[in-house]
Amino acid sequence: MKGKDLQKDLKERKIIKVPRKHEIEQTHNLPENLEKAYAELQEALGSEWVSNDINVTVAYARDQSVVPMNHPDIVALPGSTEDVIALMKIANKYLVDVMPYGSGLNTLGMTIPPYGGILCDLRRMDSIVEIDADNMFCTIGPGVTFAQLQTETLKKGLRLINPSTSANASVVSNIMMGNISTLANKYGVGLDHIIGYKIVLPDGRLMVCGPQAYGADNAHLPGPGPDVRAFIRGSLGCMGIITEMTIRLYPEPQALKLTVPIYDGDDWGVIAPALKAISQRNIVIENAYFQNTYMGIFMGETNLESSRLIPALPRHYVVPVTGGLTQEEVEAKGEVCQEDILAAAPQFEFMDWEIVEGISSGRILGVDKFTRFFRESVRVQRVKGSFFVGFGLDHLDNLPEINKAMMRGMTSQVGTDDNVFSADLIATYFQPYDMGRLGFIEFDIFIDQSNPEDSLRTITGTLAAMIASFKMGSGVCFGIWPLVEGAGPLHDLLGFIYPAAATYVDTYRDMKMIYDPNNVCNRRWDYDTMRMKKAAL
Repeated sequence: MKGKDLQKDLKERKIIKVPRKHEIEQTHNLPENLEKAYAELQEALGSEWVSNDINVTVAYARDQSVVPMNHPDIVALPGSTEDVIALMKIANKYLVDVMPYGSGLNTLGMTIPPYGGILCDLRRMDSIVEIDADNMFCTIGPGVTFAQLQTETLKKGLRLINPSTSANASVVSNIMMGNISTLANKYGVGLDHIIGYKIVLPDGRLMVCGPQAYGADNAHLPGPGPDVRAFIRGSLGCMGIITEMTIRLYPEPQALKLTVPIYDGDDWGVIAPALKAISQRNIVIENAYFQNTYMGIFMGETNLESSRLIPALPRHYVVPVTGGLTQEEVEAKGEVCQEDILAAAPQFEFMDWEIVEGISSGRILGVDKFTRFFRESVRVQRVKGSFFVGFGLDHLDNLPEINKAMMRGMTSQVGTDDNVFSADLIATYFQPYDMGRLGFIEFDIFIDQSNPEDSLRTITGTLAAMIASFKMGSGVCFGIWPLVEGAGPLHDLLGFIYPAAATYVDTYRDMKMIYDPNNVCNRRWDYDTMRMKKAAL
């Protein structure tokens, strides 16, 4: 419109500008250095794979979490290990931060760059280098998704670990996060599946871990000397960028049976004995516990439909899957599974699939469809706009009481309401692993990202729930220190709760400072102050 004051219009519409400066006393990501790094990155990677256009950077400025948006200055898409090496050397040369980015599918803001810099998007590196069916392993790039890899492995009668995430998540990124999968009961957690990998260290050097480190085939064991594959355990991208990973594969059963034990009472004490009974028998391939909240989300087409289904469903579900060569074999295993559950927790009943399909009108929760949801792409991100995740580890027997404490903490903090999904509504998931010796607990709090009040309540409620779980003795899952090192009160709180972790934290910090001398890789905290300048996950 002619004569319109555009600056006033922007202010009235509350359009947030891209920040030009992220720190008061800035040493990294200086404007003149960004320009030089941008030019050299375009030359090294190709101009089509490097951009500082706001229309590109805005796509990386936020995720499904409640963490405030923040733009990278440059987005780069390397296509090879050599490209990543060149990128890291340029970043060190000009003191520009680098944020590794797999698929960006997380709910904790962990790929939002707190201080700008380079966003290193690895999606171009999506090659399945090798699938060795005889020795049951595969080698992949960091851009390979679960859907892509699962499709190819199933063609060979094999399968990879089931993602407890979306099927289009990066396999490498998810494993780096720990990957509590539905196969964890039998085969372990994500990091247990790693045979070896190539990692570009923060200073641009390439390190090879696993059998390939000394020229052996991936079917061999690492050695001689110490096995340093655990170098990346819990590092969450702070110790470098994985450019190739070799992981274990497992046989895909020719026949499957999904048993559905249900319990509609209020005695949470029956859950752990049922899970442990079938975990220790070692006849189930997969084994987990869901609340009716999870089941309603699977079955409903919309938020409203899910909210109506949830109270109509039994409260508790144990979902064991048995597999074998023939249908007769899996039926026999299923019967043993039922006997074990009833011996440990006679309160359980077993749902007939015809009833299940009747409840859901056969649209989503058909036997075959649910099995695929559960086994190959379990996370349905439909509720509200997203969800916020809390998690912990403990003995399987303790999880029900920890869960109740978390629910009370959540409700006490945020209260309840009459919305489609109540503010304090939690979907709880238990995953036994290591033959039922340990258990993983995840609770998802549903959130409307467009509602600031809802976001704030979710954050405060999650903290209250996590503190409640810590008081009960629950452990932090797979190492969270890399993200909270230097985070003021949060860092000090975890140190107070886990005083024995001090040596581990000190060791991690010292390693980070050695391998990343310029503090450019996933920078969260400063070496001089040992504190974060910005509160960010």
